[in-house]
Amino acid sequence: MGTASSVEAGAAGGGGIGDTDAQQAKLVKLEAENQMLKAQLSKLEKEKGATTKSRETIVDSGTESKFSRPEEGHKPRRLEVSAEITSKKKYEKTVTKKSDDVRKRLAKNVENSVLFKNMSEQERNDCIDAFYPVSAKANDVVIQQGDTGQNYYFVETGKLEILVKAPGADNAAKYGEVEPGMGVGELALLYNTARAATIKALTDVTLYALDRVTYRAIHQHYKSERAKNYKDFLVKVPQLKALSPAELTQLAEAMEEETYDEKDVIIRQGETGDYFYIIAEGEVVVEKDGAEVTKLAAGEFFGEKALLSEDTRAATCTATKRTICLSINREHFVELLGALSDLIARGEVSIEELDLSKNTMSGHAEHKAIEFADLDIKSTLGCGAFGRVKLVIDKNTGNTYALKCQIKAEIVENNLQDHVLNERNVMLALNHPFILKLHNSYKDSKYIYFLLELAPGGELFTFLRKAGRFNEKASKFYASSVITVFEQLHQKTIVYRDLKPENLILDDKGFLKVCDFGLAKVVTDRTWTLCGTPDYLAPEIILSKGHNKAVDYWALGILIYEMCAGFVPYYSDDPMEVYQLILAGDLKFPSHFSRACMDLVTKLLTQNQVKRIGMMKNGIKDIFKHKWFSGWDWTSLLDRSMTPPIQPVVKDKEDISNFDEYPDEDDSNVPTCDEWDPVL
Repeated sequence: MGTASSVEAGAAGGGGIGDTDAQQAKLVKLEAENQMLKAQLSKLEKEKGATTKSRETIVDSGTESKFSRPEEGHKPRRLEVSAEITSKKKYEKTVTKKSDDVRKRLAKNVENSVLFKNMSEQERNDCIDAFYPVSAKANDVVIQQGDTGQNYYFVETGKLEILVKAPGADNAAKYGEVEPGMGVGELALLYNTARAATIKALTDVTLYALDRVTYRAIHQHYKSERAKNYKDFLVKVPQLKALSPAELTQLAEAMEEETYDEKDVIIRQGETGDYFYIIAEGEVVVEKDGAEVTKLAAGEFFGEKALLSEDTRAATCTATKRTICLSINREHFVELLGALSDLIARGEVSIEELDLSKNTMSGHAEHKAIEFADLDIKSTLGCGAFGRVKLVIDKNTGNTYALKCQIKAEIVENNLQDHVLNERNVMLALNHPFILKLHNSYKDSKYIYFLLELAPGGELFTFLRKAGRFNEKASKFYASSVITVFEQLHQKTIVYRDLKPENLILDDKGFLKVCDFGLAKVVTDRTWTLCGTPDYLAPEIILSKGHNKAVDYWALGILIYEMCAGFVPYYSDDPMEVYQLILAGDLKFPSHFSRACMDLVTKLLTQNQVKRIGMMKNGIKDIFKHKWFSGWDWTSLLDRSMTPPIQPVVKDKEDISNFDEYPDEDDSNVPTCDEWDPVL
């Protein structure tokens, strides 16, 4: 099941979509009713358990610890799904001996999984090598509902049952059985989410397990090696010397793989051509006027003149054996990076990485010298993974703020100290009218505190849920606000990575504020950490291909779609099904979407990240200039003279009625944590 917030975002009905297409209207109505029920269930669950929400996430029965890889020691489990940090250790292949029969059955099992089928043969073989045997007796619990998942299990012998305990139920209900040849728990290979069901052995069973750390290490190793090799190939091309490392990465990602068999002619002497080729694997013979001139091996290239102008081929190039080439044509190259002649004239460029550690709280433009003792802490505004956000009042001035209270012990438990400090440092580097301002930070033995600007209008998610969907004019207002934020972030090489309606709040006038920079990161090339909300994950994150700012543009496409439709384009209760839908890319629109809106969303939700709008030579300007924003007054938006489509009712500076209600929390049981004492 997707995150509660993702599920609720499509709730409260799709009223208004039922235009002329009756079938579409019926589908939307059914979807909305389904979502409404889920939203009501989520609300009941929250009312029942809000007081222990932040600490319930770290309760774990330890069931899967007995199935840990034998040769490895204990690894800390990072419970925040959207922030798992990948290891920087050198990849070491893990091999557990197994029979050919077991290997064949494992291969058959993994080839049908969305998490394996996009791997290369070598990657899959390494995964199969890494599966290790575990066993369980009849009535043993292999997976406990609510525990943090660590492993994917393949059943070799025996039978297990699937049990699910619904909230408030006394007993778990049986949902099915798992038999030999089947697998269970694959979501744990992506991130450390809570198990959705209990898996119990009906008989003695023999299983093969693959843990997340090993799976992601294999994925990252081969994807990063492939990218590095392709960049190394490109560096050898004299005409491309002026390209920056980031541009080389972009070009490598954009090049198409083409396979040629022995004696296949790739280019022929005398023909005109627009394609440039690099040999990734194999060999090519070069012949001129029928005579062999030379042979080219992996890493060498031909046809490079085609990148400058239409080229009359001076020789014939033929594969001497099975050969894989990377290719790109001049038109796509120009769209991606600009004319090669201009790049050569520009010369070499370098991108300086933003050093967030240089920013200080006292030097920040929005810093407020308020002592923690001068804050009067009031009601809860919201709950997060490691604590709460509360309304506070400055006793000296009466001004109101939001105080983000993060439990140090839980942060340390999940090994996320750097993650929390990075959020603070990112916010210190930003200053934008539509970004929530950080005013100060504090610490004590239990908490890390961020003093934030108060935006009393509430979450955009709440208004979207109540409205069902927004019209395009309203959606354009909020989308354009996000785009201006992305413009500043990306200029500073910061990727946001957590766009969704829940992270967009309104101030007292109704203008947007982007909040929660916990996943934001400086990225000059690419990064590998899997993070985000399932409904908003870009294909390259799911496939562990390495990602950059293109993921923000994908998320923008999802956001615009969700605001205009009332639900996300790729939806399922099961996150694995969501990922399958995302990778399939079968994008459908309700009938009320305008053509311009459909065109923009389609270009934002392009599967190949380097071909996504915003990633071409003009960057984010292509989005600003898109037809959907034709006539849009960007100036009045930024100077806040535009009238927002939603104007929240805020009675006074302490009015928090636009936020959900949360019971008061007794923090006497919050443990102290003196081992982590960061400099703030």
